[in-house]
Amino acid sequence: MTASSSADYIGIQECRGCHEDAAASYGASLHGQKGFTQKSDHACEACHGPGGDHAAAGGDASTITSFSKKTRSAGNAACLQCHEQGAVMHFAGGIHDARKVSCTDCHRIHHPGQGAELLKATDEIALCLTCHHTMRSDLMKASHHPMREGKMTCSDCHNPHGSTTDALVAGDSINDKCYECHAEKRGPFLWDHVPAREDCTHCHDPHGSNHQRLLNARVPYLCQRCHSEPRHPGTLYDASNVNTRAIYNRACLNCHATVHGSNHPSGQTFMR
Repeated sequence: MTASSSADYIGIQECRGCHEDAAASYGASLHGQKGFTQKSDHACEACHGPGGDHAAAGGDASTITSFSKKTRSAGNAACLQCHEQGAVMHFAGGIHDARKVSCTDCHRIHHPGQGAELLKATDEIALCLTCHHTMRSDLMKASHHPMREGKMTCSDCHNPHGSTTDALVAGDSINDKCYECHAEKRGPFLWDHVPAREDCTHCHDPHGSNHQRLLNARVPYLCQRCHSEPRHPGTLYDASNVNTRAIYNRACLNCHATVHGSNHPSGQTFMR
């Protein structure tokens, strides 16, 4: 719990009397380097609250703001006193907050962390994968975004602190986020492929796939999930059609090359 507002501030030197190691490591951290220890005698109490009752009670942790799992909400509230704008503005009530993720699950406070974000892991991807285990295997698949190569990281697409869109996507929608890199797919097209316009993930798995171009399934089987009407293009292509051109290489895309959309006057079937 947080000490009452009437409690006395005692200053960092008093805190050092019992917490010398924490005070020293804090001074070496980004928070300490920013000048909190020099500019304010109450650096510790800026986050933990007034320490008078804490000292008087012989170090009783219930008399100050603690950052333990049991007092997660109070600890997060202390961080949000300063970190409440920009990318963090949607944290309160967001999916990580709802799942009881605390700031200190990902970030260090007293100790120097990785980068300006004070991460508790060697890098951002490693940190996210400590919880998102299924993504680890996806990133190792044959077709993947260049995250293993160090050219992308999780926050290029997601805002871990909260978002107004699904899956913490750092954009107005999944497609808008994809268009930031894949602008040629944006359109508008004279002939729109409606599923592609609606959601890129209808056909692609952005985290990784063993099919080319991050596809959820290889073509023609992916196309046949929607195009199941009688006769071509709904002809069922399977092992019995091994001599058919539509089962090899790019399959349906051999002919329907502009599957994301076409601006050709005769491009209704996305063939040109």
